[in-house]
Amino acid sequence: MLSRLDAKKTERLFCQCKEFKAQKAEEKRKEERTKLELELEVATLRELPSYETYSTENTSRHGARFVSGRRWQLHEQVLVRLPFKTESKPARITYCDTLPANAFAVGLQFPLAIDDWLVLDNDV
Repeated sequence: MLSRLDAKKTERLFCQCKEFKAQKAEEKRKEERTKLELELEVATLRELPSYETYSTENTSRHGARFVSGRRWQLHEQVLVRLPFKTESKPARITYCDTLPANAFAVGLQFPLAIDDWLVLDNDV
């Protein structure tokens, strides 16, 4: 059984946690993601860049979400490009959530907004 002092500390921590969660809920994305499926090539920087192709579930100018068959390291720096682009963009893994059937939902965050997702290199 908790002492009165321990109960007060526990209650205070619980309230701080609720306030933190409420604050995080208010800090929603600045830009909504679009449910856009496109092929994306992702390479880790830990070894020679070897791109793997994934389909995104949603994208925005600031990030994307894709499903992978392997776990990615949180905060890992990666290179991202579209199959029809030659230039890679840096990104950071923001989450890697376990899904059923040995799959992982992976979130990418781009340090700079990408405004030309669907513009072909020869269109510029």
